Amino acid sequence: MENFVWAVFICIIFLLNICSFIFLKRSRWRFVLWGVSIMLLSPIIGFLSGSLLFHFQHLEQGETGEGAAYGGAILGLFTCANGFLMVLSGFIYVLVLKLRTR
Repeated sequence: MENFVWAVFICIIFLLNICSFIFLKRSRWRFVLWGVSIMLLSPIIGFLSGSLLFHFQHLEQGETGEGAAYGGAILGLFTCANGFLMVLSGFIYVLVLKLRTR
């Protein structure tokens, strides 16, 4: 079941990235705003994936669920890093366009 959570997470990240590139054609700054929105959604995605991993973990073996918490934190950090890279690349894209027009 953990593989299902990973697959859903990867699909969500791909969909968010594809949507951001679609919005990039409409406005240059929307890419930056989309990255900021992904960064704001990263704690929600991290908590939801951590709770799903904890729910599907087998606790009858005396485990405490720390692996699920670490997995959720890592997924949240990956999502935040993805948003940060989008913000950074959006600023670089706008900077290159501004320098090219001079």
